[in-house]
Amino acid sequence: MSDSMHVLVLMGGDSPEREISLASGAAVAKALGEAGHRAEAVDIPRVAAVVDLPALGEADVVFPALHGGQGEDGHLQAVLDVLGVRYALSGPLASALAMDKSATKRVMRAAGIPTPTWLQVTWNHAAAAAATGGQDGLTVDRILERATVELGFPLVVKLNGAGSSVGVEIVEHPAGFPEAFARVAAAGEGGQVDVLLEKFIPGRELTATILLGRRLPLLEIRPRQGFYDYQNKYTAGASDYLVPAPVHSPLYEQISADALRLYELVGCSGVARVDFRLDGESYNCLEINTIPGMTDTSLVPMAAEAVGIAFTELVEDLCRRALEAS
Repeated sequence: MSDSMHVLVLMGGDSPEREISLASGAAVAKALGEAGHRAEAVDIPRVAAVVDLPALGEADVVFPALHGGQGEDGHLQAVLDVLGVRYALSGPLASALAMDKSATKRVMRAAGIPTPTWLQVTWNHAAAAAATGGQDGLTVDRILERATVELGFPLVVKLNGAGSSVGVEIVEHPAGFPEAFARVAAAGEGGQVDVLLEKFIPGRELTATILLGRRLPLLEIRPRQGFYDYQNKYTAGASDYLVPAPVHSPLYEQISADALRLYELVGCSGVARVDFRLDGESYNCLEINTIPGMTDTSLVPMAAEAVGIAFTELVEDLCRRALEAS
């Protein structure tokens, strides 16, 4: 294997996270190019378009920078497997499991990793429009009734299969639930969407990066206002970042160890980011991301930089590991 690689960076797609995907893909391609590799950043309109890319068979390895949708939920990875194309990061099974927040939370619960109590709701837009409710006659009133009893308020309403804080609402009181639920459901794609209702955990926002099976320092995010939503994630200066996170041992070690356990249980490869909430001495794991952001404000590059891993080295290592594993 020569030192120089031909890397095809796939970005764009048609998910609500397209804008962030373009930023991540451009950053990855730029870093690889500056390191002397031949890096091609390709904006694909949808995952199905991958099969028609002439450069697919010429590249040494593909770097998927498609956030959300079929780029991150295992569809892209399965297509690349069928085509016999080598690619970085996680495979189809781990990608599908991680994108399904409710399924991942079942894995956490079975493994004894603390996670907030939740309800999963499948909402049918057509049935709702016909005033017959969602699946099996489910109505917003019935959902609210269950949420009030099983979760209480405040609670979080979010899409079960989206990232980048797309379609996330924190609802303080029952009166605000119907409108919040409607907004989140509308943010989903297709006629039927899965919505996750989750008990709100107050406290601090932490994230753990697992890189090639190695635990990087925990990072704490402190939004200057509100919570760590889409705007605070991708607006420079909107949040402060502390790495390593000021968390005492053994709590720091427990959180970091659970992040690695989840990475291994889900079957991830390359790099993944695991998100937590810390309330006093108690923590909860929220989710794991198999294609974390690679923008100027992204968390994984910050954690890597804290231990002396430059962004160029980070993406190079991920590409080389994919080549070695094939």
